[in-house]
Amino acid sequence: MKKKVAIVLSAILAYSMSMGVMAAPSPSIQNEPIAQVVVSSSVAENSSAVAAQATGVNSSTSAVLAGTTFRTASGQTVDPAAVAMMVAPATAEQAQAAAASLAAAMTSGSTQVVNFTGRTGLSLTDSQGNLNVVNNIVVGLQTAAGEAVSQNGSVSVAFTLADVLGSTTLAEGETVQALYQRADGTWVAVPVVITNGTIAIALPAFGGAVNVTFVVAKGVSADTIPAAAATSPNT
Repeated sequence: MKKKVAIVLSAILAYSMSMGVMAAPSPSIQNEPIAQVVVSSSVAENSSAVAAQATGVNSSTSAVLAGTTFRTASGQTVDPAAVAMMVAPATAEQAQAAAASLAAAMTSGSTQVVNFTGRTGLSLTDSQGNLNVVNNIVVGLQTAAGEAVSQNGSVSVAFTLADVLGSTTLAEGETVQALYQRADGTWVAVPVVITNGTIAIALPAFGGAVNVTFVVAKGVSADTIPAAAATSPNT
């Protein structure tokens, strides 16, 4: 398992090192009607399958792009070795709220969802046309004293695909996409790599903690990140 995770994290970091082009604008996300909003009935179980844990930002399941900086709310710079990554399952209520917010963003007339995956024509609905939320996982950063930490760069975290999907089975032509909501209310679709039963995501700059929403989407799972993947958006 550790070897598989290391391979996937390496692919995510290879993407991060190539960051240098502008973010793909929202038109690169398919303008799709939403048949219905579906939050998996087992989403709480799916989230719980991802055990709450605290690790270093460089561990067997996490990685940091070289040059990424970390600061506390007071502006104090924190050495990466002193930063803990906190991963915890979201509640069913958090998943429902995230699904409603994302659905509203997708149907808004203004730019509400931005594509930082490096893919064009990105879909956020499943093969039935549903916004299908299968999991929500909270990822945060903090010091040993429990003070929230923001990062400016890119950090990555990996999970087993089975834990993210739970009882959901991907149909042919479906994959998993991850997004999180920035402080300004816009949503960011982030790079996802899936291979050998492991899924890794790259999280651009954020402060404190983000609720990562995983949806089933039309498309092919990527085992590498396109060179067109974009620079890190600030939360």
